[in-house]
Amino acid sequence: MKKSLFFSLVFSSCSLMFGQQDLGVVGVNNWLQGWTSFKPLSNDYPITTKILPNVISSDFKLSSYETYLLVGEVYVTNNATLSIEAGTVIRASSEEYSTLIITKGSKIVAQGLPNNPIVFTSSKPERERKPGDWGGIQILGNAPISSYGGLYKIESALDPSLVMGGGSNSDDSSGVLKNVRVEFAGKGKTKNLVYDAISFIGVGKGTVVEAVQSSFSNGNAFKFVGGAVKGTKLFALRSKNSDFEFTQGANCELNNGLIIRDAFFSASSGFRGVNVKQYENQGLTDFSKPTTTVVLNNFSLVNESEGKSGTNGLIREAVFVNKGCLFTMNKCLITGFQTAVLMSSSVELVESNLNKIKLLNLFINNCKANISSELGGATNNDLESYYSAKIYGNVYQNVLQADIFNDVNNERTPDYRIKIGGIK
Repeated sequence: MKKSLFFSLVFSSCSLMFGQQDLGVVGVNNWLQGWTSFKPLSNDYPITTKILPNVISSDFKLSSYETYLLVGEVYVTNNATLSIEAGTVIRASSEEYSTLIITKGSKIVAQGLPNNPIVFTSSKPERERKPGDWGGIQILGNAPISSYGGLYKIESALDPSLVMGGGSNSDDSSGVLKNVRVEFAGKGKTKNLVYDAISFIGVGKGTVVEAVQSSFSNGNAFKFVGGAVKGTKLFALRSKNSDFEFTQGANCELNNGLIIRDAFFSASSGFRGVNVKQYENQGLTDFSKPTTTVVLNNFSLVNESEGKSGTNGLIREAVFVNKGCLFTMNKCLITGFQTAVLMSSSVELVESNLNKIKLLNLFINNCKANISSELGGATNNDLESYYSAKIYGNVYQNVLQADIFNDVNNERTPDYRIKIGGIK
């Protein structure tokens, strides 16, 4: 790395000092209370009383007085709106590939309450549920995707025109997801495939995405393919694959999020808390279109298996950034990982590239490596020095998680806000 990198950057604004209350997940109260569940395996959900139709082509409302069984592929088509009352439980069949697909132009309005959430979960009884019991939720919108033709097709036997996401309207709305849990999803159409708990495919920023939890996904928890989603209070619990994946020109800003990974549930190879990619298929990518651009503010990434016997090396990097992406992390906390932020070996460490990867006001705790490259060696020393400059405001520490968070050992609803004095 050229010496000039350490001196030649111009920063328009970067706070060198930040209050502890502004770091990681924030809120006057613990926003996880009420609507989240840390032990969905043991939740006693009501038995199903109605079966969802496989095609919903006109406005349709689900009542909290019923418990619905989702069997096979359920599509919302023809610009219809699927409305779901607060407190409604939808249980998806594990006997086959079951998934909910909101086609382009249609909407889902799932608006739960902090004390009365909407739950999508497995049809299996308590203590028998597992990751990959059912497919998940796929939302197709009309916002840009960086592919030729601006479209992205999901796997489906339906008419291709019904299962394409993408378009030209970044302000597009696909509805509302608020105070919603999605549990034990990630099943693929075939034995060797896994899907994501919630896929946002060309979804625009007019969509409300607030207070959404994915738990025990067999694939990624949240996946953003193109689109322009703006979301807040997103929580990924013990995903097997990555927790947040961004690709194909996703232009996303997410605030106040929590990621909890555990060596006994999360796969260690190739999966991260945050995975930022320019594309999935290089040959189908239109590089004349805007690249993947991600801003994460006030996220906390936690390896909850930190220090447990036999888990060393099983939880690797928290964040992985590929070549060609624009990525900003600000006021985020990363604790207990082998590497906090890892850059692809394809990211050439020159000023023009590092200007695209802004790591600001991070609190990195008890990680074997802070900010590294797959290239390793002297490159890592350069990166550590570069992002340790005072102007970035990054802080490194090695303390127990119980000393950082307000109430991390609360069995019902832990409080992952930073306690006063948790950062020295």
